[in-house]
Amino acid sequence: MTLTVIKPGLQTTLQGAPFSGHRHLGMPAAGAADCLSLTLANHLVGKAPDAISLELTLDDAKFRVERPTGIALTGAATFLRINGDNRSLHELVHTQSGDEIHIGPADKACRSYLAIAEDISAQSLLGGQSTYLGAGLGGFEGRALQVGDSVQWIEGSASVTTGKQTPDSLRPVLSDKHIIRVTAGPEIPALNSYSQEIFFGRKWKVGMRANRMGLSLQGVPLEQETALYMQSAPVFPGTIQCPPDGEPFLLGPDAQTTGGYPRIAHVIRADRHLIGQLRPGSEIQFVKITNERATKIYRQKLSLLAPWLGTINLW
Repeated sequence: MTLTVIKPGLQTTLQGAPFSGHRHLGMPAAGAADCLSLTLANHLVGKAPDAISLELTLDDAKFRVERPTGIALTGAATFLRINGDNRSLHELVHTQSGDEIHIGPADKACRSYLAIAEDISAQSLLGGQSTYLGAGLGGFEGRALQVGDSVQWIEGSASVTTGKQTPDSLRPVLSDKHIIRVTAGPEIPALNSYSQEIFFGRKWKVGMRANRMGLSLQGVPLEQETALYMQSAPVFPGTIQCPPDGEPFLLGPDAQTTGGYPRIAHVIRADRHLIGQLRPGSEIQFVKITNERATKIYRQKLSLLAPWLGTINLW
């Protein structure tokens, strides 16, 4: 059974759970850039929160289903149309053989997630199936989808119900203006006191260097008191580094496993899914909190989502 690509959009890949336990081999996390939107889409079609789905970036895309199935779309897309008829996001939609799915571009924010009721066939390695574009691994031949590709799924693996809709109160409000909470990084003292005040006190704008590896942040250049270079140290999705030019860089899901620039902050786990919705021009205000507060916020967020989604994790 297949989903045929008519128009792939700017960058559409198969994404699900991140790779875990292989950072010592240099394998990045990869996986869905916005894990909350992925989880919401998968829940609507009756699948595990981190099951493989299609991650679409910015542009519109078109697909044709070759067999009846159930689908759900979440995230930044402006519309969902089946054979030209508008359908709702955050809702289970039943499709028939030959139906054309048209997913609208992102007006605000960046990424959308198309979940399919059946299990999607994806390349497996290191215990995962997500696409890591940097090495051409996982997903659909390790690459973004192209015109004419056929995404395979396993017939009879669906377990959808009818009438599912994400409650309004749990639908993320997507915008190009973000408040993102962070904890101080281990090398924050490398910045002088004025630059520390600027980093946490002023808004930043995402620059044109923006992809799954990371995003440049434009504003007043930060100044460092200590040496501009340091011994390489572990970094993770959500780490914010400060290169010698003073322009911070926010690491995304495909980022490297080590880095040699000062780690000045780290996005808290509860807010990390927002990184996947940042695009060039997005505005960010960073708010510094303690590690203890970050843990409490994460637990509160999971408690809020649990009545609808059950037991989940956000990465």
